[in-house]
Amino acid sequence: MTALQRAQELCEFCPKMCRFVCPVSEAARREALTPWAKVSLAALSAREPDASTALMFAGCTGCDRCAHHCAHDNDVPAILFAARATAVRAGVAPRPWTELALRFSARGHGETVDLAAVRRTLPDARGEAVLFAGCEALARGGQDVRDTLYVAERLGAPLTLAPEGALCCGRKLLEGGHPELHEAHAVRVRGSVVRGRRPVHLVFLDPGCAADVRERWELPEKSRVEHVTTYLARLLVAMPEEARPPPLPEKLAFHDPCALARELRETIAPRALLAAAVADVSEPVRCGVDTSCCGASGLLPRTMPEIAQRIAEDRRAELGGAAVTSSPACAAALGATEVVSVLARWLAQGTR
Repeated sequence: MTALQRAQELCEFCPKMCRFVCPVSEAARREALTPWAKVSLAALSAREPDASTALMFAGCTGCDRCAHHCAHDNDVPAILFAARATAVRAGVAPRPWTELALRFSARGHGETVDLAAVRRTLPDARGEAVLFAGCEALARGGQDVRDTLYVAERLGAPLTLAPEGALCCGRKLLEGGHPELHEAHAVRVRGSVVRGRRPVHLVFLDPGCAADVRERWELPEKSRVEHVTTYLARLLVAMPEEARPPPLPEKLAFHDPCALARELRETIAPRALLAAAVADVSEPVRCGVDTSCCGASGLLPRTMPEIAQRIAEDRRAELGGAAVTSSPACAAALGATEVVSVLARWLAQGTR
């Protein structure tokens, strides 16, 4: 029995103890979209899923909140992403999943925006570490990337921007039921940023990309993979107190991205950065590793846009005001500011 099969069986016979933590079932108010129901459906239709079953598999953002509350630490997203792959092979996948594969084949990413054109508008800074901007930040126009490059330079450790061959890590292919394409894409992208056996230091704006690369890429020994907040927080520690500008006179509510808090286990770095840059930072009740989802991941905005929007609205209400986060996808969903953008404004006081 594989680890995935064991997790599936444990989930099937559990009395739905995680039903209250799934953002999709909470927003949809449908029993069929609880983690227990989706995993049970995956088991029952393992060989012959139909289109309606595949759509139930789509009701997962991959936020891992169910696994966080699971006594067995079952990886529900992995089970459902594997079920999505079964639906793709059976030819019953939702249209956004098949369109995603076609876009990746034609463009090297799954977005409608020309990411390569956006990449060409960005400055080519030079540093020892490589900034992997990712498709979400580039699709937003690249300002988050510009702000990151500026902040890193001001803090004394410039970043080199990843080349056009590394526009997207390909995590969305895995979420869309294309594990083989995801693996092939990773090999191509890795080849554009890794040279032989030389260690590489990769810094990611998207925490989901960082988690995917850390878990799945084969990198040279002594290579490093980290989120941008981890990289910048380490630099901030070395910045003398007298060299720091005064905090911005603003009040912001911080949203922990699911991938950053639960997959990368990074909750301290973004808070340390905001504590230095902003006068008043608040947090909602659900924060840290128990953070609530913004609804932006798992391709949910493409397959179930109304539910994704409802999840984002609920989270905005919970945050209760102007929000800041450390994920381009979460920033777009919540209408929030990126931590790197706050830092850029903080450091630019009196210089721009």
